[in-house]
Amino acid sequence: MRRTLLYTVLLGLLAAAAPFAALLFPGATSDAQPQPTPSPSAPTAEIPEITPPPLASTPPDTPSQADADLCLYDAALGQTITVSPEEFLIGAAACELPAEWPDQAILAQMVASHSYVLSLGDQPMQVNSALCSGWTDAEVLQARWGDEFEERYQHLADLAQTVQSALLCYEGAPAAACYHSISAGKTEASQNVWVTALPYLQGVDSPWDTTVADYEVTITYSTEQVYTMLQSLGLTPDDDPAGWFGAASLDDAGYVASMEIGGNTFSGTTLRSAFSLRSASFTVSYSDGLFSFTTHGYGHGVGLSQYGAKAMAEGGADWQKILLYYFPGCQIEP
Repeated sequence: MRRTLLYTVLLGLLAAAAPFAALLFPGATSDAQPQPTPSPSAPTAEIPEITPPPLASTPPDTPSQADADLCLYDAALGQTITVSPEEFLIGAAACELPAEWPDQAILAQMVASHSYVLSLGDQPMQVNSALCSGWTDAEVLQARWGDEFEERYQHLADLAQTVQSALLCYEGAPAAACYHSISAGKTEASQNVWVTALPYLQGVDSPWDTTVADYEVTITYSTEQVYTMLQSLGLTPDDDPAGWFGAASLDDAGYVASMEIGGNTFSGTTLRSAFSLRSASFTVSYSDGLFSFTTHGYGHGVGLSQYGAKAMAEGGADWQKILLYYFPGCQIEP
């Protein structure tokens, strides 16, 4: 009863902040940082980016089995918990994708999530069940879905049964099958975000993403807000805001590799975090005391594009084809 009350209170308090949840985990910026003023429209994507980065360039010494229970560190509880594969697949899919999305996209997400958590070896995957970030349990989903809980939960349970023993593997070990909401039109190489280069995370074309309604979003900050943010990067801007931002260097996928600010060079991922941007694929402009940041895509851009998976599923692709497209060189086992 006490846990139920806690979740109810937390969900109510966090509802208003839901559109920005993806920017808070991982690599969160300070809550004290000024928030952007959406222009012309606020981010409306419902899919949070929650996947932590791959931690190793080689697979675990002892690959986990698909039927083994999974260890998660639940920030909502402040402790490590153990869940069955079925519980994990249901809770992960419910957090990541809208219930009405195509079954094949949901199945691809389930297998990607399962493979990713197993790729961590003995390190538990970090989730927050109260925020529905990464994974959540039936209790939270019941509060979230209300009268639709039974139907939606059973549907996900049925899907989970079909892929519970399936894993995406590279050289016989579970792959770090990362995922994000919308790419910039091509998925990003892992080393451009997390240093480690993995052969199956070197980027593929994902043209479907550019047709998503929220592919391009512009937010605006006042000069004072940007000044404060630049100070957090250790800079002391001069009196000419129009000259604060220099030229950007883009990588092969269209994300900002580096940008010069005040004589210093920063990576696109650092600036994405500093300015609470949806993506490291962005441009900056200044006019009449306001800075406009226009982003393309949503998330870190590595691995599976969830909107790309949706489009492929709507075009007739099954979950196997989706995963093997976004993770070239991998195999599905068994």
